[in-house]
Amino acid sequence: MSIDVIPVFCNEKNMANYAYIVTTNQTTILIDAAESSPIITKLEQLNLKPSHILITHHHFDHVGGNTVLKQKYKLKIIAPEKEFSLVPEADIAASENDPIIINDLTFNIIDAPGHTLGHILYYLKDENMLFTGDVLFNLCIGGLFEGTITQMSQTLKKIKKLPDNTLIFPGHEYTRSAITPDLISAPNFNNYIHKMLQRENGELAPTTLAEEKQFNPYLASDTLANS
Repeated sequence: MSIDVIPVFCNEKNMANYAYIVTTNQTTILIDAAESSPIITKLEQLNLKPSHILITHHHFDHVGGNTVLKQKYKLKIIAPEKEFSLVPEADIAASENDPIIINDLTFNIIDAPGHTLGHILYYLKDENMLFTGDVLFNLCIGGLFEGTITQMSQTLKKIKKLPDNTLIFPGHEYTRSAITPDLISAPNFNNYIHKMLQRENGELAPTTLAEEKQFNPYLASDTLANS
């Protein structure tokens, strides 16, 4: 199956959000519709019409485009079961061990409490793609707004068990602010920086889980207390 992932910068002045357009020959969906205007602009450029929005968690900067996009495209909104009532315009609840199948796309759901209590990840297993919302970023992780250190540690352990070639698609572009002096001289870090520059230029350049294990300090230890 041919699949394209198109990153869309949203809330660029303050939040540096990513929304993602995932499209195949049969299907177009959105992940975390942070802001309607840039998403609509990109969809119109590509002549695409989405059928669903998949939401990782309820925070305003990940659901801000829901209402406008639902009205415009008559789409369905899939939200975490444990946060269903908190997600505007939610239609379908998503829970672990109950895959979301949309035509030729099958998303496995991974419970990922920590940033919020009901946060979930969307995993396209056959395509080695993981949409991590505000749990795992490049070089860092999301803050513990609702969950505990223990919960986030367990969530990161789940992620670390996935194949090393899994592509990571986070909910924000925070890489530059997370670079520490010790990383500058680390082996192969230039390649990692090159990907960051590509992403900042609007290109698709995901890191792999292997790269995050190498450079992200929060994946280097068994517990966050040791990070």
